[in-house]
Amino acid sequence: MSKSIRNILLVVLLLALLSTVSYCASPYDTESAQIVEIKDTITGSGFILRRETLVEKNITGVFEPLVKDGTRVGKGSGVGTVISGNLDKKLAVKLSEITERIEEIKNSDSIANLYASDDARIYSAMKEISASVRKFSYDENFLRAAEYKNQLNALIEKKYSQGSLDSRDDLLVSLEAEKYSIEQQLGGIRSEIVAPAAGIFYTTLDGLESLCDEETLLSYTVEDINSFSKTLKAYEEDDLVVGKISDNYTWYIAAVIPATDASKIEAGESISISVDDSQFIKATVFSVNAEGEDAAIIIKCNRNVEGITEKRTADFEIELGGCSGIYIPAPSLRVLDNITGVYVMDANNSTYFRCVDIIYESKDYYIARNKYTPPDGCNYKALKVHEDILVNPEAVRNLDENTKESK
Repeated sequence: MSKSIRNILLVVLLLALLSTVSYCASPYDTESAQIVEIKDTITGSGFILRRETLVEKNITGVFEPLVKDGTRVGKGSGVGTVISGNLDKKLAVKLSEITERIEEIKNSDSIANLYASDDARIYSAMKEISASVRKFSYDENFLRAAEYKNQLNALIEKKYSQGSLDSRDDLLVSLEAEKYSIEQQLGGIRSEIVAPAAGIFYTTLDGLESLCDEETLLSYTVEDINSFSKTLKAYEEDDLVVGKISDNYTWYIAAVIPATDASKIEAGESISISVDDSQFIKATVFSVNAEGEDAAIIIKCNRNVEGITEKRTADFEIELGGCSGIYIPAPSLRVLDNITGVYVMDANNSTYFRCVDIIYESKDYYIARNKYTPPDGCNYKALKVHEDILVNPEAVRNLDENTKESK
């Protein structure tokens, strides 16, 4: 390489280096003015409240459900039976456990979850059948003990092989047979339990079933809603309450959100809401009670959402609408001569003040109206798309001072 070429390359390199240093040291960082579209939303977590009617038994005894959890029932239809009378307590407990296990298996989503991909369930089944073997051996009912022992051996073999329909059915047959045997030993009186209202039947309760009176909902405070978590943790089952009927049409979300978010909505307003990332549905703001930095809100929904009757807590997103305009970083916004605007820089590094009309603001940025026409008497031009906005706060403050001095 010749000496002259080397000198030229050296000069180019030095110029590039100086340019880079100059750029990095420059206080005039800029961001091109661009059109953005935003959606204003409120997000949070809350409690799902429904009109729920308790299903009670007026006699002491073992409750046996006749329908699965999640089944729609009509008012007055049978949901279970209660076996009462002078019952053997140990047999009554065992019957209750077996009935619960049978319902669990019947409600299982898939056979694979029950066996092939769930060793814990297989182990639980093996323990139950082992207990039956011991019981019938102790009672010298060796024929029944041998039957259960064969079933246990079959389960052990299936534990190390692919789960199948047969394994599920074998266990159900076994449990149904044991249930029948205990029922025969218990004897007692059978009383039918009927649904007190129409809706979705569930045997699971949590203590929040009586919180959906609309008069009470209107007065819920931040403290009230925050106390729901404690109610869930402290709930103790009532022996006389065997289930509930849930209304799957009208339901509510009770939540505590920042007061700044709550100020964007008001009671009676129609909104769109999504629960646990489901599709947005229409809902109504039922009540808003602000207290200091927080607010208690109640959202009313009159539309069935799949699985909503099974939820007690959920995440939600409220969509309030949106806007489109020019994005402005928060540090760039200034007020000069009582005019709101930003500084921009052209290709020659000359700076100018541009007025803006803010249509949306947040902590980190603003949205300004596009194609804004400045009011009469304004000496500044409006900000246009693709102009370079100064974003360095210190530089902007210096420009404020210099501009004021020059005027």
